[in-house]
Amino acid sequence: MRSPTVTDAAPDPAFVASLPGTDFSDAFTVVVPRGDLDARAVAALAFSSLPDWAGWLMKIRNLAMRPFGLKTDEIMQGLPVLQEGPSDVIVGVNDDHLDFRTQFRTDTIRLGPDGPNLGMVTVTTIVRTHNRLGRIYLAAAMPFHKLVVRSLLTRVATKLVESAT
Repeated sequence: MRSPTVTDAAPDPAFVASLPGTDFSDAFTVVVPRGDLDARAVAALAFSSLPDWAGWLMKIRNLAMRPFGLKTDEIMQGLPVLQEGPSDVIVGVNDDHLDFRTQFRTDTIRLGPDGPNLGMVTVTTIVRTHNRLGRIYLAAAMPFHKLVVRSLLTRVATKLVESAT
């Protein structure tokens, strides 16, 4: 089986606008050969599919941020669901240094009237910083964020494909 390809995507303008004053946004997408995707199941699969190295990064992040009084418990236990619909789930946290939201969106791509349906999973992250600490944190986290999201989407797509066969 060929490894799924994760690509950069344009963040959904409506989602970006949902956090006024957004300082950062990015989106990544992957297509899988099944059209029966449920956003809630995809988000749950994503949180259960974190690579071990990403878990270690989160532990390091939490240890480093605890002295600054930043939220760490929510991050270790998963993220609070802020909004949920059939095709998207939004998780996020508001903190003193920044607010962020991550959207897991599923779409169906129809390949003609008789062709198969494909599923597309898009993960979009938006961040609004509040102060210098937030801007420093964002700059330090971004290279890791991109690696984690790309790896996470690859793992989710692989599990979705395996479960369809």
